[in-house]
Amino acid sequence: MKSAATARSVTSWLDAESGFRALAARVDRLVALQARLAGACAGIPLTVVSLDEETLTVMTPSAAWAGRLRQMTPTLLAVVREDCAQVSRLRIVPQRRSGAPARAAGAPRTAVPPRALADLAQLMADVEGPALKQALANLIRRHRGAR
Repeated sequence: MKSAATARSVTSWLDAESGFRALAARVDRLVALQARLAGACAGIPLTVVSLDEETLTVMTPSAAWAGRLRQMTPTLLAVVREDCAQVSRLRIVPQRRSGAPARAAGAPRTAVPPRALADLAQLMADVEGPALKQALANLIRRHRGAR
């Protein structure tokens, strides 16, 4: 019985505290926006993170999901503005994985064979476009210097 009375007194104290009321209102707004976005794009994992200076920040589990949501930004902004007219920008960020192993460097590429470089040089002599000639010259120079 004592714990119920204590819980009630803590709740009444928190309700009386203006800072807590503001925080609770902010959390309620973010939860409502989360529900709106989840309904608008069902099946896409997203989490509303913050609403600061007219920018709603949404986090996704990967860059692929973030890219997909960025394509839907105009639609999502229209949905969000139905509940929260002050949002003018949607920021979508992929979740960073802490402790994830760094990507291993790829295997070094094999050198372009000398015969292939000679064929590219012959092609460069035969083409007419100056841009293509320059691109082939750059390619040949880069691969001859890599050996």
